[in-house]
Amino acid sequence: MISLDGFIEGPDKELDWHFVDREFEEYSNNMLRSIDGILIGRKVYQLFVDYWPAAAENPSGAADPSDPSLHIEAAHLLNELPKYVVSTTMEKAEWNNSHIISGNIFEELTRLKKGEGNIALFGGASLVSSMMEMNLIDEYRLIVNPVLLGGGTPLFNGGYKRSALKFMDLIKFKSGAVAYTYKYDK
Repeated sequence: MISLDGFIEGPDKELDWHFVDREFEEYSNNMLRSIDGILIGRKVYQLFVDYWPAAAENPSGAADPSDPSLHIEAAHLLNELPKYVVSTTMEKAEWNNSHIISGNIFEELTRLKKGEGNIALFGGASLVSSMMEMNLIDEYRLIVNPVLLGGGTPLFNGGYKRSALKFMDLIKFKSGAVAYTYKYDK
């Protein structure tokens, strides 16, 4: 998720501007069913681990509290998928099927990219920047929320080389958000 002005979180790290509705939960679950693992940084991992392991039993974040079935499915998918956490400070990851990537991160991420299938990078910003600098991202799926934050953490913070991208897909949500998919034009 990204704001129209390019931020992934607000000036005080707030995420309250992320839209979540039933249509978005369907989109998210389809995406989760299509991947073989999740790559995340330590801070995003902590946000996820604070909610998702118990979300199937307590779906408080469901878009439709009267029918949390899609949210519960997302919890099951996230709990089952392999999670690769990039961190130089974490010593153990207790969430089901979580693995820590540390040491020579470029080497480990290159090996992961070659052997683990379709891995989705969920963030954070410094991990995205590092992956861009190392030229390890093949596809971008950006969900642009119809909001201007005026500041915060930018998704794209420089340090990468100019690259041509090929437009692949566009999904318009009733909320006004738009999901863009681009691949590297190699």
